[in-house]
Amino acid sequence: MGTRTRLAIMMGLVYGIQGAWWPMLALHLTDLGVSGRGRGWIFATLSISALLTPPLAGRVADRRIPAQRLLALIYAIGTVLLAAAASGLATTFAGLFPLFLAYWLLTAPYLGLTNTVAMRNLDRPREQFGGIRMWGTVGWMAAGWAVSGVLAKHSQGATTVAAGPGIHQAFWIACALSSLAVVCCLLQPNTPPLATGSRGLPWTETAALIRKPGVAVLLITGFGVSLTTPFVYQAVPVYLREAGLSQARVGSALSLGQVLEILALGLLPIVLGRLGRRTTMCLGIAAWVVYHGLFAMRPTIPVALLAITLNGIAIAFFHVAAPMYLDSQAPGDHRAGAQSLWVMITSGLGSLTGTLLAGEVIEYAAGDWRFVFAIPTAINVTLLLGFLLSFRPVEVARAGQSKGHPQILPTAFASRARTLSAENHER
Repeated sequence: MGTRTRLAIMMGLVYGIQGAWWPMLALHLTDLGVSGRGRGWIFATLSISALLTPPLAGRVADRRIPAQRLLALIYAIGTVLLAAAASGLATTFAGLFPLFLAYWLLTAPYLGLTNTVAMRNLDRPREQFGGIRMWGTVGWMAAGWAVSGVLAKHSQGATTVAAGPGIHQAFWIACALSSLAVVCCLLQPNTPPLATGSRGLPWTETAALIRKPGVAVLLITGFGVSLTTPFVYQAVPVYLREAGLSQARVGSALSLGQVLEILALGLLPIVLGRLGRRTTMCLGIAAWVVYHGLFAMRPTIPVALLAITLNGIAIAFFHVAAPMYLDSQAPGDHRAGAQSLWVMITSGLGSLTGTLLAGEVIEYAAGDWRFVFAIPTAINVTLLLGFLLSFRPVEVARAGQSKGHPQILPTAFASRARTLSAENHER
């Protein structure tokens, strides 16, 4: 089995795990009778964990343990925790909060680590990574449709099992995918630690990275965009159900964004080459503006479903393109740490703040969906203007790359990268 095939399968599995249960979590917790405030704190476990553990995991992957083995260990323990959630061992806030906190403290680094494994083992990351990451989207979407199919078969999604009410089937599917992910990670190309220099504090390396052109602006923008993404999972599922969509179809409806995301990821290398990094990422932020703006108009179900598809453009053109640029700016022996920094700033600090913000806005609005979605719309409009005016990307050409080598750009690709940089610097 070729390297790219193995990387694609890994992406499909690890994204499918979260895609099986995360979009349904708000409805699951509602069915279990968890209060709105309790639901907010359970959602915040991902953000809290992403703020704390990715820097450590990135440091370990850069200096101690091959990244693919670290991923396998993470998902081996994660499978046990998902099985606990699926079996209904915890059905109240007192039990669910520590369970989800433990799970995310363990698995939150997966995004940075999978990016590291993929980019380190691709000959031309800028051209090839989008196609590999696309399979993560396929996995997320397939898992969502599988859950919707199972729920539809069980009394139109209103499940009652021995463990009590709730959408436990979603967790069983995630548990099965997690078991497969353990094996898949062990079969990935060896991605050993590369750091051989100073073992000083990582903050020195982080400060040097932030001083590079465009990196600080990118991190600030990533933080800001992450303030608005929690509205997708806290507000949109509830809105869809209130608007008349059956619970069994909410998961598959939310997966519509992945349909366009697959296409956008496939086109990402072309878009980056033609439009440049700044314009590409601006398109991603603009997609969030239109997404939330349409929901602020209290759309009908068909219009809401159309808005959801824009999620795919936002993910591909900003959330995937941004860490690709960050990887290109990072020193060769600290690239896992750079990806972990991105996860910490976005999925950690940004999403934690955004999760609490979304909870407060939803509570204050008391059912006024126009007000709820006007907040993320305004934030993204501000970010789009600021990013457009201040972000100036610069390509870093690294000669002498081979698979597993610290450098990201092979010599032949470096020449093309410099050309693209000169052409697109002012776009």
